[in-house]
Amino acid sequence: MRLLLVELRRLLARKVVLLTVLGAVAVAVVSLVGVANQARQLESARAGADTEYQRMVEDNERVQEECRLAEAEERRRSGDASVDFGCDDFAVPTIEEFYGQLPPMAEQLQFLLQGASYPLMFLALAIGSTAVAAEFAHRTMATWLTFVPRRTPVFVSKVLAPALASAPVVLTGLVLLLVGTPLVYAVFGLDRSMPDGWGPPVWMSLRILVLGMVAAAFGAALAFLVRHTGVVLGLVIGWMFIVEGILGSAFTGVARLGLVRNVAAFVENGTTWTTWTDCNGPQGCREVVETLSLAHGVTVLAVVLGAVLLAAWARFRRGDIT
Repeated sequence: MRLLLVELRRLLARKVVLLTVLGAVAVAVVSLVGVANQARQLESARAGADTEYQRMVEDNERVQEECRLAEAEERRRSGDASVDFGCDDFAVPTIEEFYGQLPPMAEQLQFLLQGASYPLMFLALAIGSTAVAAEFAHRTMATWLTFVPRRTPVFVSKVLAPALASAPVVLTGLVLLLVGTPLVYAVFGLDRSMPDGWGPPVWMSLRILVLGMVAAAFGAALAFLVRHTGVVLGLVIGWMFIVEGILGSAFTGVARLGLVRNVAAFVENGTTWTTWTDCNGPQGCREVVETLSLAHGVTVLAVVLGAVLLAAWARFRRGDIT
């Protein structure tokens, strides 16, 4: 415990934690600004003060009127009253069709939290990977072992410390979203009712917080394996692009065992997505709804984390420090 506290104090004193806190703030602010801008556009359009929407309305009305005049002229010229130029297809879209419609606050919170989970996890991953990789880059790991010549306790402290340090980072972004979204809805006079109460978004936030801590431990373990932050981030991005993106979209089995789907299952308390099969058959594509439970997500993520931690511990315990 003493070793963990010392490592945690050292990590919290580094600039990377402050930078990731600012990153979490930026993630939340960008999300809230997007909601506020949409609400402002809807409010201005309903008040007739949105010049872009008014210009679009006027243009549509002018095109519709010209179409009707041309349709009437053609009917008169041909003597065929059934001539139809489809002028009604130029109907003016509603404000909601033009700008979209803000969902109820409960749905908005769920959407924002889901969207923020991945960048917050990435920030936590950066904390873990840089904390350990810096020790190898500056050759201080060997010096550390001269004070505590037991590699297993050192390994445990350097994995747990980033996990604990990432908690306030992730929590900062989550709290800003949980507090800021009702404020935005209140400013613009939108419905702030929560039919199911605050339980679902709070529980989702707690699951994201756990994932952030897991991501930090995962980043630290990867840094023990490759000993360079850039390599860690490159491996994660490459995995997401090649395995999760290309192979995951082509093979359902890969998607079910991939990190993205299982992270979604954990965050959303179970997730579903749609795939299409038999597209070359006579009946056309067949829709298949895939589902993953929370338990499945927990199991896959636990196995992946455990495997990486075990490999990292084995290398650190038996490998050369320098």
